Amino acid sequence: MRTLREPFLLIIVLLSFVIGTSTLTRGHEWGDDWASYVMQSQSILNGKTDEFVERNTFTIFESSFQIGPVAYPWGYPLILTPVVALKGVHALTLKLPGLFFFAGFLICLYLLTKDRLTRTESLLLVALFAFNPTLTKFLDHILSDIPFLFFIFLGLLLIARLKTGTWNSIVLGVVIFFTFFIRTTGIILLASFLAHQALIFYRQAPARKAILNHSVLTLFSFSLLLVITALVFPDGQGSYLEQLKGLTPDIFKSNIFIYFYLFMFFFGTSPAWTYLYYVLVVFFLIGAWTQRNADQSLIIFFGLYFSAMLFWPDWQGIRFIFPLLPLFVYFVFQGISAVTNKLPKAYHPISKGMPYAFWLVIIGMFLFSSGTRAYSNLKSNRQINGPFDPFSSDVYNFIRAETPPDSVIVFYKPRAMRLFTDRDTFMSTECEPLTLGDYLVLSYKAENSQIPPAEIDKCKLGIQKVFENRRFIVYTLPQ
Repeated sequence: MRTLREPFLLIIVLLSFVIGTSTLTRGHEWGDDWASYVMQSQSILNGKTDEFVERNTFTIFESSFQIGPVAYPWGYPLILTPVVALKGVHALTLKLPGLFFFAGFLICLYLLTKDRLTRTESLLLVALFAFNPTLTKFLDHILSDIPFLFFIFLGLLLIARLKTGTWNSIVLGVVIFFTFFIRTTGIILLASFLAHQALIFYRQAPARKAILNHSVLTLFSFSLLLVITALVFPDGQGSYLEQLKGLTPDIFKSNIFIYFYLFMFFFGTSPAWTYLYYVLVVFFLIGAWTQRNADQSLIIFFGLYFSAMLFWPDWQGIRFIFPLLPLFVYFVFQGISAVTNKLPKAYHPISKGMPYAFWLVIIGMFLFSSGTRAYSNLKSNRQINGPFDPFSSDVYNFIRAETPPDSVIVFYKPRAMRLFTDRDTFMSTECEPLTLGDYLVLSYKAENSQIPPAEIDKCKLGIQKVFENRRFIVYTLPQ
């Protein structure tokens, strides 16, 4: 509790919370993963989880390519359930849980590093993430990444403290379970814990009994919750394996290159950041090497998680490495400290002060960028965009009012369409599958995942236009 009274930490977290709150819009981008999370949450509320899986199976496997699993892990939908119960499908409110989990992540990051770095370094590290434009912008998404980030770092904090005892083991098992319950890749945290415990078991013979008890109790509490939730919620995560079939040697090689450079985008997209990133990679390697014994659990997690990303064929951008970014920057800090400590003592004041000045400049740039975006968002009255804008709403209203409840819609974002209209929907980029649908909705702005409006006549289906606005056109499909 004394740590939580650290005044500068509180200021950083509160300022980050204000910026995050001010960044939230009343809309959402057109990716529809979020729609699946919300529909899963609705199914929990109305007791129709099996029906959700059945209907989403149609959406996923009738589409031209797999757009996601049949069901995401149920942890994040469970988090959204109170919000959905109170406000329904309300974009702004659905983003609020992410703000609190982000604040929790910042606190966990400080607790994890406060005894490994100096107080100033820990606060600088937290500030880098509290004000980072990529992360503050991402708070405007209804996705599981930020809650997942919180549970990952809470778990790493508990693992790194090496505290045994019945309750510590049970709590750790619960935290690891919730990490997995939110994202399937959370299983990597369990694998990291067990690998770390195996190394300790091998090296510390006198403590083997305590280590074994700790491991067994942690695994037991994880497994117990896994069994309970498996009895309550239907499984749909097995469809992730279908996506893994898309992995090819070329994609794997490309992932190595892409993910290596992806860390750079935490700082910025300008070419100038590339050269700075090369320097930071050197410090990262030095830091990881010098801390290879003290931070063994963190290094194991980093290695396992990064390796898992290389095998995933579906590109999702920087959000997939959110759990690795804090560890990367942490080891950069350690590498800089290791190098400066090797310098003659006469150079210590300036050699330690220069990195602080460097990080303060980066933090200032982050704060300015995030603050400017937040101010612009408030000035524009939290703009409504994407699937929540008036043009999209007009389409939903037409579908609900003018089509039978058992109609099948073809649309490039099928989960969003089903969320707003309660009509079974799939996505098609080819002419032949269109005959499975009753209505075709095309976007004038979409560049993929649909047949372009200008080319739809080439399908020669005898379609008839029944609705149109500036963004969309709706056709009936012959049966």
